[in-house]
Amino acid sequence: MKNKLVFIVAIIFGLLTAGIIYSYITELEKTFDNTEYVNIVVATRALPAKTVIDSSMVTTKKIPIEYMHPQEITDSKEVIGNFLRVPVTEGQSFYKEHLLKPGETKDGLAYIVPEGKRALTIPVDEVSGIAGLIKPGDRVDVITTIAIKDEPYTIIAVEDLTVLAVGKEMERKNDVKEINASTITLAVNYEETKPLMMASQRGAVRLMLRSPLDGGKGSTAPFELEDFLK
Repeated sequence: MKNKLVFIVAIIFGLLTAGIIYSYITELEKTFDNTEYVNIVVATRALPAKTVIDSSMVTTKKIPIEYMHPQEITDSKEVIGNFLRVPVTEGQSFYKEHLLKPGETKDGLAYIVPEGKRALTIPVDEVSGIAGLIKPGDRVDVITTIAIKDEPYTIIAVEDLTVLAVGKEMERKNDVKEINASTITLAVNYEETKPLMMASQRGAVRLMLRSPLDGGKGSTAPFELEDFLK
């Protein structure tokens, strides 16, 4: 029984000694390891292109700073909420060039169409397009004169639409020069699409430029020829 107790005590002391030696060696390695580390943002799972990145899709991974690519990102706030331009695999780091902020146009029109809206292009000329002075980001109302049973009526077809592009211009410039374009692309929902299409196909369409301060909408009766006599 005494020998068994001595054996158990020896094992305990052996384990304690091994633990002390392991801790000593670990601390010694840290002392001699001058490697500087950094946390980079990586994907928690495979993500397809055009994904809007949320917090569940990102985590961090510690790597030696000498191996960090200049395009890799260290702050998850720079990733979350952005579009992914290319697919990434699980564990792959995010590069700055992989991301597109909402509203950026370098990858095309789709990224600036507001959620719940669609892009619809209508033809314009110098008159209907307000002499080329409409810019991307402006808001407009659409007025048209349309014939119903050979009787002309002037109506406000749609109100308060955001201009996404003028011709192929999708970015607003600070200058005031004219943009000579034969089309304007507007952000519309499904209900706005129908009167806008009818107006552009069957009537004479004009755009009315709204003030940035004007967010209201009105309702007016169609204007007829007889109304000139009232």
